[in-house]
Parts: sequence; structure tokens; C-alpha cells
Amino acid sequence: MMQLSLSWDLFIVVFFAIVMSYSFIIGKQKSMKIIVAAYISVIAVQGIGNVLARVLMNSGMTMESMGIPIDVTMIALAKIFLFALCIIVFVLRSGIDVSYDKDAGSILSMVYTGLFGFSTAGLVVSTILTYAAGSGILDSTLAAHGTIVPLAAGSTLMQLMILNQDLWYTLPAFLIIALGFLHND
Repeated sequence: MMQLSLSWDLFIVVFFAIVMSYSFIIGKQKSMKIIVAAYISVIAVQGIGNVLARVLMNSGMTMESMGIPIDVTMIALAKIFLFALCIIVFVLRSGIDVSYDKDAGSILSMVYTGLFGFSTAGLVVSTILTYAAGSGILDSTLAAHGTIVPLAAGSTLMQLMILNQDLWYTLPAFLIIALGFLHND
């Protein structure tokens, strides 16, 4: 009988599989819409999180007197929740529409869809790790943050996600640009 142990490696593989599968369900153009929404959400949540942190830290005594402790973990969880919410709202209500003048063949279109799903999963996981660490976007010291060190120590894939966060943030953009060069007049 096969032994299956829960690990961060397994979580990352399953998350990538789910996002890639969903990308095939919704198609190339909607997958690209999710990437654009994710980029907008990353910036919006980072800004909102910074403002929230300033406000909460300035009113920390008031919040703590009401029994609500203010710490980095609470802000990180709020940013992760807000990130997911923003992606959903931007995809459903932003009016963003993606279309191409020329369509690729069905096999090439499937390859693009898979690549978009793969890069979206990487962008989302990298962003969640950044927010969990209480770090800024593209922080070169992310791997040294206290909440990230134990994750990276026990997982090869987590190490790859953390150490290559700059690639995960840029890969979706390069894929969109490449597709634009190949399929627009």
C-alpha cells in the first residue's frame, strides 16, 4: 500500500494541478484575465496592507484595549484573504476583457493555456508566501524571514518557490507579451 504523507511539496503540486486544470476549463483568454487580475490585486493589496499596518499600529493601544491583538500574523492573514477576494472581484466585475486578432491552433492554444495556468499558480503561491512573511513584493530577503525558514527547510519545492519569486512575478507578464507578439497584427 502506498504511503502518502502531507507535505508542502504535495500542497504545491496539488495547487498547481488545480490551477492548471481550472485554466483548461475556462480557456486561454479567461486564464489571461485571471493573470491580469492577480497582478492588479498584488499591487492593490500591498498598498492597502501598508496603509492598514500604519493605521493599526498607530491605533494599536485602542485595538488592544478592546481585546484585539495587533500583530504581523493578523495583517498577513488579512492580506492573503484580501488578495483572494480582490482577484475574484477583479475577474468578475472589473470589465477587463482579453481577446486576440488571430487564434492559435488548438494544440498551441492548449500549450498557452497550460503555461498560463502554471504561471498563475506560481504567481499566487509566491504572493501568498510574500504576504505570509510580512514582506514586501520582490523582497530579496524573503527566504530569511522567520515564518518562511521552516517552510523552506522541509520542502524542496517551497525552496524553489521562495528563491525564485522574481521569476514567478515576471513569468506571466512575459507569457502575455509573447502571446501578443505571436497573435496580434
